[in-house]
Amino acid sequence: MALQGTLKDFSLADIFQLIGLQKKTGVLTLKDRAEVVTVSFLDGSVVAADSLPKRMEDRLGVVLVKSKQITEVQLQQALKLQKQTLKRLGTVLLEQKYLRQDALREALRIQVSQTIFRLFRWRDGEYRFSQDQKLDYDRDNILPLTAESILMEGARILDEWPMVEKRVGSYSGIFRRTKAAEQALGVSQGKSGIVLSSEEKAVLQGVDGQGSVQDLIESSFLSEFDTCRVLYELIGRELVEKVGEAGAPAASRGVAPRTVSREPSTRQSLPSVWLWGLGLLVGLSIFTAASNPLNGLSVATGTEIREIALMKQVSLTRIERIRYALQVYFLQNSGFPKDLNYLVLGGLLRSPDLRDPWGREYAYRPLVGGFELQGKDGAGNLDPQLLVRSVTALR
Repeated sequence: MALQGTLKDFSLADIFQLIGLQKKTGVLTLKDRAEVVTVSFLDGSVVAADSLPKRMEDRLGVVLVKSKQITEVQLQQALKLQKQTLKRLGTVLLEQKYLRQDALREALRIQVSQTIFRLFRWRDGEYRFSQDQKLDYDRDNILPLTAESILMEGARILDEWPMVEKRVGSYSGIFRRTKAAEQALGVSQGKSGIVLSSEEKAVLQGVDGQGSVQDLIESSFLSEFDTCRVLYELIGRELVEKVGEAGAPAASRGVAPRTVSREPSTRQSLPSVWLWGLGLLVGLSIFTAASNPLNGLSVATGTEIREIALMKQVSLTRIERIRYALQVYFLQNSGFPKDLNYLVLGGLLRSPDLRDPWGREYAYRPLVGGFELQGKDGAGNLDPQLLVRSVTALR
Protein backbone atom coordinates (compact mmCIF):
# COMPACT_ATOMS: atom_id res chain seq x y z
CA MET A 1 0.00 0.00 0.00
CA ALA A 2 1.66 3.25 -1.19
CA LEU A 3 0.65 5.89 1.31
CA GLN A 4 2.45 9.20 1.44
CA GLY A 5 1.67 12.87 1.10
CA THR A 6 0.73 15.84 3.27
CA LEU A 7 -1.82 16.15 6.05
CA LYS A 8 -3.54 18.96 4.15
CA ASP A 9 -4.50 16.46 1.46
CA PHE A 10 -5.17 13.41 3.61
CA SER A 11 -6.03 13.83 7.29
CA LEU A 12 -4.44 11.82 10.07
CA ALA A 13 -7.81 10.32 10.92
CA ASP A 14 -8.13 9.11 7.31
CA ILE A 15 -4.69 7.51 7.54
CA PHE A 16 -5.39 5.73 10.84
CA GLN A 17 -8.72 4.45 9.61
CA LEU A 18 -7.27 3.17 6.34
CA ILE A 19 -4.41 1.33 8.07
CA GLY A 20 -6.82 -0.07 10.67
CA LEU A 21 -9.42 -1.28 8.19
CA GLN A 22 -6.81 -2.96 6.01
CA LYS A 23 -5.03 -4.39 9.07
CA LYS A 24 -1.64 -3.30 7.81
CA THR A 25 1.69 -3.82 9.56
CA GLY A 26 4.34 -1.13 9.22
CA VAL A 27 5.59 2.24 10.39
CA LEU A 28 3.88 5.57 9.82
CA THR A 29 6.35 8.48 9.84
CA LEU A 30 5.09 12.04 10.24
CA LYS A 31 7.22 15.17 9.95
CA ASP A 32 6.63 18.83 10.63
CA ARG A 33 9.12 21.67 10.99
CA ALA A 34 10.24 20.77 14.49
CA GLU A 35 9.48 17.10 15.07
CA VAL A 36 9.50 13.63 13.58
CA VAL A 37 7.00 11.12 14.99
CA THR A 38 6.82 7.42 14.18
CA VAL A 39 3.76 5.28 14.87
CA SER A 40 4.11 1.50 14.54
CA PHE A 41 1.15 -0.65 13.49
CA LEU A 42 0.75 -4.40 13.89
CA ASP A 43 -2.20 -5.84 11.97
CA GLY A 44 -3.86 -2.42 11.98
CA SER A 45 -3.37 -1.72 15.71
CA VAL A 46 -0.93 0.77 17.22
CA VAL A 47 1.88 -0.85 19.18
CA ALA A 48 4.34 2.02 19.53
CA ALA A 49 4.69 5.77 19.09
CA ASP A 50 7.92 7.70 19.40
CA SER A 51 9.26 11.14 18.55
CA LEU A 52 12.47 12.99 17.85
CA PRO A 53 14.26 14.91 19.23
CA LYS A 54 12.74 13.75 22.54
CA ARG A 55 12.28 9.98 22.61
CA MET A 56 9.64 8.13 24.65
CA GLU A 57 12.32 6.28 26.62
CA ASP A 58 13.64 9.64 27.85
CA ARG A 59 10.18 10.94 28.75
CA LEU A 60 9.24 7.66 30.46
CA GLY A 61 11.89 7.95 33.15
CA VAL A 62 10.99 11.57 33.90
CA VAL A 63 7.27 10.79 34.15
CA LEU A 64 7.87 7.80 36.44
CA VAL A 65 9.97 9.93 38.80
CA LYS A 66 7.54 12.86 38.81
CA SER A 67 4.62 10.54 39.46
CA LYS A 68 6.62 8.93 42.29
CA GLN A 69 6.54 5.48 40.73
CA ILE A 70 10.31 5.33 41.10
CA THR A 71 12.92 7.56 42.75
CA GLU A 72 15.52 9.70 40.98
CA VAL A 73 18.25 7.45 42.40
CA GLN A 74 16.53 4.35 40.98
CA LEU A 75 16.18 6.04 37.58
CA GLN A 76 19.88 6.93 37.45
CA GLN A 77 20.86 3.40 38.44
CA ALA A 78 18.53 1.97 35.79
CA LEU A 79 19.94 4.29 33.11
CA LYS A 80 23.46 3.20 34.02
CA LEU A 81 22.47 -0.47 33.67
CA GLN A 82 20.67 0.31 30.44
CA LYS A 83 23.88 1.68 28.92
CA GLN A 84 25.74 -1.46 29.96
CA THR A 85 23.15 -3.98 28.80
CA LEU A 86 21.46 -2.04 25.92
CA LYS A 87 18.12 -3.27 27.25
CA ARG A 88 14.96 -1.16 27.31
CA LEU A 89 14.57 1.11 30.30
CA GLY A 90 11.29 -0.58 31.25
CA THR A 91 12.94 -4.00 31.18
CA VAL A 92 15.74 -2.81 33.47
CA LEU A 93 13.27 -1.26 35.91
CA LEU A 94 11.35 -4.54 36.10
CA GLU A 95 14.46 -6.66 36.51
CA GLN A 96 15.68 -4.45 39.36
CA LYS A 97 12.20 -4.64 40.92
CA TYR A 98 11.94 -0.85 40.95
CA LEU A 99 8.57 -1.00 39.22
CA ARG A 100 5.61 -3.37 38.91
CA GLN A 101 4.75 -4.63 35.44
CA ASP A 102 1.18 -3.31 35.56
CA ALA A 103 2.51 0.17 36.42
CA LEU A 104 4.97 0.03 33.52
CA ARG A 105 2.27 -1.08 31.09
CA GLU A 106 0.01 1.76 32.16
CA ALA A 107 2.84 4.30 31.86
CA LEU A 108 3.68 3.08 28.36
CA ARG A 109 0.01 3.13 27.32
CA ILE A 110 -0.30 6.74 28.45
CA GLN A 111 2.92 7.71 26.70
CA VAL A 112 1.81 6.13 23.41
CA SER A 113 -1.68 7.60 23.66
CA GLN A 114 -0.36 11.08 24.49
CA THR A 115 1.92 11.03 21.47
CA ILE A 116 -0.88 9.94 19.14
CA PHE A 117 -3.48 12.42 20.34
CA ARG A 118 -0.97 15.25 20.16
CA LEU A 119 -0.55 14.46 16.46
CA PHE A 120 -4.15 15.42 15.80
CA ARG A 121 -3.25 19.01 16.64
CA TRP A 122 -0.96 19.16 13.61
CA ARG A 123 -2.44 21.31 10.86
CA ASP A 124 0.24 20.43 8.37
CA GLY A 125 3.07 17.98 7.87
CA GLU A 126 4.29 15.15 5.69
CA TYR A 127 3.52 11.49 6.18
CA ARG A 128 4.73 8.19 4.80
CA PHE A 129 3.62 4.65 5.65
CA SER A 130 6.19 1.92 5.05
CA GLN A 131 5.29 -1.75 5.25
CA ASP A 132 8.80 -3.12 4.91
CA GLN A 133 10.21 -1.78 8.17
CA LYS A 134 10.93 -4.10 11.09
CA LEU A 135 8.80 -3.24 14.09
CA ASP A 136 10.70 -2.29 17.21
CA TYR A 137 8.51 -2.17 20.32
CA ASP A 138 8.23 -3.64 23.80
CA ARG A 139 6.14 -6.71 23.04
CA ASP A 140 5.95 -7.77 26.68
CA ASN A 141 4.66 -4.48 28.07
CA ILE A 142 2.76 -2.66 25.33
CA LEU A 143 -0.78 -3.76 24.57
CA PRO A 144 -2.00 -2.91 21.02
CA LEU A 145 -4.42 0.01 20.62
CA THR A 146 -6.98 -0.49 17.88
CA ALA A 147 -7.77 2.34 15.47
CA GLU A 148 -11.37 2.03 16.65
CA SER A 149 -10.41 2.59 20.29
CA ILE A 150 -8.42 5.68 19.28
CA LEU A 151 -11.51 7.06 17.52
CA MET A 152 -13.70 6.32 20.54
CA GLU A 153 -11.28 7.96 22.95
CA GLY A 154 -11.07 10.96 20.66
CA ALA A 155 -14.85 11.23 20.67
CA ARG A 156 -14.88 11.06 24.49
CA ILE A 157 -12.40 13.91 24.70
CA LEU A 158 -14.39 15.96 22.21
CA ASP A 159 -17.56 15.39 24.24
CA GLU A 160 -16.19 16.56 27.55
CA TRP A 161 -13.44 19.03 26.69
CA PRO A 162 -15.63 22.17 26.45
CA MET A 163 -16.84 21.73 30.05
CA VAL A 164 -13.29 21.14 31.27
CA GLU A 165 -11.89 24.08 29.34
CA LYS A 166 -14.55 26.45 30.65
CA ARG A 167 -13.83 25.65 34.30
CA VAL A 168 -10.10 24.89 34.38
CA GLY A 169 -8.92 27.68 32.09
CA SER A 170 -5.37 27.94 30.76
CA TYR A 171 -2.45 25.59 31.34
CA SER A 172 -0.62 28.45 33.06
CA GLY A 173 -3.22 28.57 35.85
CA ILE A 174 -2.05 27.81 39.39
CA PHE A 175 -4.33 26.08 41.92
CA ARG A 176 -4.07 25.32 45.62
CA ARG A 177 -5.87 22.89 47.89
CA THR A 178 -8.66 24.16 50.11
CA LYS A 179 -8.92 23.38 53.82
CA ALA A 180 -11.47 20.66 53.07
CA ALA A 181 -9.01 19.03 50.67
CA GLU A 182 -6.21 19.15 53.25
CA GLN A 183 -8.49 17.38 55.74
CA ALA A 184 -9.57 14.80 53.16
CA LEU A 185 -5.91 13.98 52.44
CA GLY A 186 -5.08 13.89 56.16
CA VAL A 187 -2.57 16.70 55.76
CA SER A 188 -4.33 18.89 58.32
CA GLN A 189 -6.37 18.06 61.39
CA GLY A 190 -10.12 17.94 61.31
CA LYS A 191 -12.87 15.51 60.42
CA SER A 192 -13.71 15.00 56.79
CA GLY A 193 -16.56 13.05 55.26
CA ILE A 194 -15.18 13.59 51.77
CA VAL A 195 -14.51 10.43 49.75
CA LEU A 196 -11.82 10.66 47.08
CA SER A 197 -11.29 8.29 44.18
CA SER A 198 -7.73 7.11 43.50
CA GLU A 199 -7.54 9.47 40.53
CA GLU A 200 -8.78 12.44 42.54
CA LYS A 201 -6.34 11.71 45.35
CA ALA A 202 -3.42 11.43 42.92
CA VAL A 203 -4.18 14.76 41.22
CA LEU A 204 -5.02 16.50 44.49
CA GLN A 205 -1.67 15.52 45.98
CA GLY A 206 0.03 17.22 43.03
CA VAL A 207 -1.77 20.53 43.60
CA ASP A 208 0.56 22.69 45.72
CA GLY A 209 -0.33 26.33 45.04
CA GLN A 210 2.93 26.85 43.12
CA GLY A 211 2.98 24.59 40.07
CA SER A 212 0.87 25.36 37.00
CA VAL A 213 -1.68 23.10 35.34
CA GLN A 214 1.06 22.22 32.83
CA ASP A 215 3.33 21.12 35.69
CA LEU A 216 0.50 19.05 37.12
CA ILE A 217 -0.02 17.32 33.77
CA GLU A 218 3.67 16.52 33.40
CA SER A 219 3.89 15.03 36.90
CA SER A 220 0.62 13.11 36.69
CA PHE A 221 0.42 9.41 35.92
CA LEU A 222 -2.88 10.08 34.13
CA SER A 223 -3.22 11.27 30.55
CA GLU A 224 -3.30 14.97 29.76
CA PHE A 225 -7.06 15.04 29.30
CA ASP A 226 -7.86 12.87 32.32
CA THR A 227 -5.68 15.03 34.55
CA CYS A 228 -7.62 18.11 33.46
CA ARG A 229 -10.92 16.25 33.80
CA VAL A 230 -10.15 15.29 37.41
CA LEU A 231 -9.05 18.87 38.13
CA TYR A 232 -12.39 20.03 36.73
CA GLU A 233 -14.19 17.75 39.19
CA LEU A 234 -12.04 18.91 42.13
CA ILE A 235 -12.85 22.54 41.33
CA GLY A 236 -16.56 21.69 41.25
CA ARG A 237 -16.29 20.01 44.64
CA GLU A 238 -14.51 23.09 46.02
CA LEU A 239 -11.42 21.08 46.92
CA VAL A 240 -9.09 23.30 44.90
CA GLU A 241 -9.14 26.98 44.02
CA LYS A 242 -7.27 29.11 41.53
CA VAL A 243 -4.68 31.51 42.96
CA GLY A 244 -3.04 32.97 39.87
CA GLU A 245 -1.15 32.38 36.64
CA ALA A 246 2.40 31.17 36.06
CA GLY A 247 4.63 34.14 35.33
CA ALA A 248 2.62 36.50 37.52
CA PRO A 249 4.45 38.09 40.49
CA ALA A 250 4.60 35.56 43.33
CA ALA A 251 3.60 38.19 45.86
CA SER A 252 0.25 38.63 44.14
CA ARG A 253 -0.49 34.96 44.80
CA GLY A 254 0.74 34.98 48.39
CA VAL A 255 3.32 32.25 47.75
CA ALA A 256 7.09 32.02 47.70
CA PRO A 257 8.78 32.80 44.37
CA ARG A 258 9.21 29.78 42.13
CA THR A 259 10.52 29.29 38.62
CA VAL A 260 8.04 27.38 36.51
CA SER A 261 9.73 25.17 33.96
CA ARG A 262 8.04 23.41 31.13
CA GLU A 263 8.85 22.31 27.63
CA PRO A 264 8.31 24.83 24.83
CA SER A 265 4.85 24.46 23.44
CA THR A 266 2.59 26.28 21.02
CA ARG A 267 -0.30 25.49 23.36
CA GLN A 268 -0.99 28.31 25.81
CA SER A 269 -4.46 27.28 26.93
CA LEU A 270 -6.77 24.30 26.92
CA PRO A 271 -6.85 24.43 23.16
CA SER A 272 -9.75 24.86 20.82
CA VAL A 273 -7.44 23.13 18.35
CA TRP A 274 -8.27 19.90 20.24
CA LEU A 275 -11.79 20.36 18.96
CA TRP A 276 -10.52 20.91 15.43
CA GLY A 277 -8.29 17.85 15.42
CA LEU A 278 -10.64 15.50 17.21
CA GLY A 279 -13.51 16.76 15.08
CA LEU A 280 -11.78 14.95 12.23
CA LEU A 281 -11.97 11.76 14.27
CA VAL A 282 -15.66 12.06 14.93
CA GLY A 283 -16.36 12.90 11.31
CA LEU A 284 -14.90 9.53 10.33
CA SER A 285 -16.05 7.53 13.32
CA ILE A 286 -18.97 5.20 13.60
CA PHE A 287 -21.01 7.62 15.67
CA THR A 288 -23.93 9.47 14.12
CA ALA A 289 -23.82 12.31 16.64
CA ALA A 290 -22.93 14.88 13.97
CA SER A 291 -26.49 14.84 12.69
CA ASN A 292 -27.90 15.46 16.15
CA PRO A 293 -28.48 19.02 17.40
CA LEU A 294 -26.82 18.04 20.69
CA ASN A 295 -23.67 16.63 19.12
CA GLY A 296 -20.16 17.38 20.40
CA LEU A 297 -19.38 19.83 17.59
CA SER A 298 -22.15 22.19 18.57
CA VAL A 299 -20.25 23.42 21.61
CA ALA A 300 -17.32 24.75 19.60
CA THR A 301 -19.20 27.91 18.58
CA GLY A 302 -18.02 29.93 21.55
CA THR A 303 -21.60 30.64 22.56
CA GLU A 304 -22.20 30.81 26.30
CA ILE A 305 -24.04 27.58 27.17
CA ARG A 306 -25.30 26.63 30.56
CA GLU A 307 -23.42 23.80 32.23
CA ILE A 308 -26.57 21.72 32.52
CA ALA A 309 -26.93 21.79 28.74
CA LEU A 310 -23.32 20.66 28.34
CA MET A 311 -23.88 17.83 30.79
CA LYS A 312 -26.91 16.68 28.83
CA GLN A 313 -24.90 16.88 25.64
CA VAL A 314 -22.17 14.70 27.12
CA SER A 315 -24.78 12.22 28.30
CA LEU A 316 -26.29 11.97 24.83
CA THR A 317 -22.96 11.15 23.20
CA ARG A 318 -22.16 8.60 25.90
CA ILE A 319 -25.45 6.92 25.08
CA GLU A 320 -24.36 6.80 21.44
CA ARG A 321 -21.10 5.18 22.49
CA ILE A 322 -22.97 2.56 24.56
CA ARG A 323 -25.36 1.95 21.65
CA TYR A 324 -22.47 1.23 19.34
CA ALA A 325 -20.81 -1.06 21.89
CA LEU A 326 -24.09 -2.98 22.20
CA GLN A 327 -24.13 -3.49 18.44
CA VAL A 328 -20.55 -4.77 18.49
CA TYR A 329 -21.46 -7.07 21.39
CA PHE A 330 -24.37 -8.46 19.36
CA LEU A 331 -22.09 -9.24 16.41
CA GLN A 332 -19.65 -11.04 18.71
CA ASN A 333 -22.18 -12.95 20.79
CA SER A 334 -25.31 -13.23 18.60
CA GLY A 335 -27.37 -11.48 21.25
CA PHE A 336 -27.57 -8.45 23.50
CA PRO A 337 -26.23 -8.57 27.10
CA LYS A 338 -28.39 -8.94 30.21
CA ASP A 339 -26.84 -5.79 31.64
CA LEU A 340 -24.31 -3.18 30.55
CA ASN A 341 -21.50 -4.55 32.73
CA TYR A 342 -20.99 -7.27 30.11
CA LEU A 343 -19.68 -4.52 27.80
CA VAL A 344 -16.91 -3.81 30.32
CA LEU A 345 -16.11 -7.50 30.77
CA GLY A 346 -15.90 -7.81 27.00
CA GLY A 347 -13.43 -4.94 26.76
CA LEU A 348 -15.80 -2.78 24.70
CA LEU A 349 -16.17 0.00 27.29
CA ARG A 350 -14.75 1.10 30.63
CA SER A 351 -16.79 1.25 33.83
CA PRO A 352 -17.00 5.09 33.81
CA ASP A 353 -18.55 4.94 30.32
CA LEU A 354 -21.64 3.28 31.81
CA ARG A 355 -22.49 6.33 33.93
CA ASP A 356 -23.80 9.73 32.93
CA PRO A 357 -21.92 12.97 33.74
CA TRP A 358 -23.69 13.09 37.12
CA GLY A 359 -22.34 9.61 37.98
CA ARG A 360 -25.67 7.79 37.57
CA GLU A 361 -26.25 4.53 35.74
CA TYR A 362 -28.18 4.53 32.49
CA ALA A 363 -31.49 2.68 32.34
CA TYR A 364 -31.00 -0.39 30.14
CA ARG A 365 -33.55 -3.03 29.24
CA PRO A 366 -32.93 -5.91 26.78
CA LEU A 367 -35.81 -6.59 24.41
CA VAL A 368 -36.60 -9.44 22.02
CA GLY A 369 -34.09 -8.81 19.25
CA GLY A 370 -33.12 -5.42 20.61
CA PHE A 371 -32.74 -3.14 23.63
CA GLU A 372 -33.85 0.11 25.22
CA LEU A 373 -31.37 2.58 26.65
CA GLN A 374 -32.28 5.84 28.40
CA GLY A 375 -30.58 8.62 30.32
CA LYS A 376 -31.84 11.00 32.99
CA ASP A 377 -32.14 14.77 33.17
CA GLY A 378 -30.49 17.03 35.72
CA ALA A 379 -33.19 16.26 38.28
CA GLY A 380 -32.71 12.51 37.96
CA ASN A 381 -35.86 11.80 35.95
CA LEU A 382 -35.87 9.66 32.81
CA ASP A 383 -35.47 12.02 29.86
CA PRO A 384 -37.40 11.21 26.65
CA GLN A 385 -34.77 13.15 24.67
CA LEU A 386 -32.13 10.70 25.91
CA LEU A 387 -33.89 7.55 24.76
CA VAL A 388 -32.50 5.04 22.27
CA ARG A 389 -34.58 2.02 21.33
CA SER A 390 -33.51 -0.79 18.99
CA VAL A 391 -35.98 -3.53 18.19
CA THR A 392 -34.34 -5.03 15.13
CA ALA A 393 -31.33 -7.24 15.68
CA LEU A 394 -28.32 -6.68 13.43
CA ARG A 395 -27.58 -9.33 10.86
